[in-house]
Amino acid sequence: MRDDGDLARRQAELVSALLGGGDAPAGFDEGRVRTAAAALRAKRAHAIAKAWPRLARALGPDLAPAVERHVRLLPSAPASGPLGDGRELARALAAEGRLPWEGRLELLAADLRHRWLVDGRRLPRRAAVAAAWRRAPAALVVAVRLPVLGERWLRLPLTSG
Repeated sequence: MRDDGDLARRQAELVSALLGGGDAPAGFDEGRVRTAAAALRAKRAHAIAKAWPRLARALGPDLAPAVERHVRLLPSAPASGPLGDGRELARALAAEGRLPWEGRLELLAADLRHRWLVDGRRLPRRAAVAAAWRRAPAALVVAVRLPVLGERWLRLPLTSG
């Protein structure tokens, strides 16, 4: 009979294989573990796409590889669910300079509406101001969220000359 420490170690190995892309633990079918891991990644990608439709549309076929990379770096989804998971993906893409404009606007909206806590939870914001700009074609977006007023968005195309 195995002790609890051995069981805990084997469970941790299985979770690592399923979520982090590690090798299947001894005694597990490698192919089935890989299939289950792929299904979990696909489920997570679907949840992110549903919570972040503009980002998913903007990334198109690049969504699956982006989520694949994201899941390898962040194996467990945050406590804030698919909305927080998509936010982490969008922030990672922004840090790499690969976040499309529509994704930037969706990230701006998420940050305008929520305060994101270090532990992964989110709280609603009562008031906030946020802005985003792009170089080409030049544009500025300013968003304001206030009690009673709700959200107001101003989109300004910027032209030179």
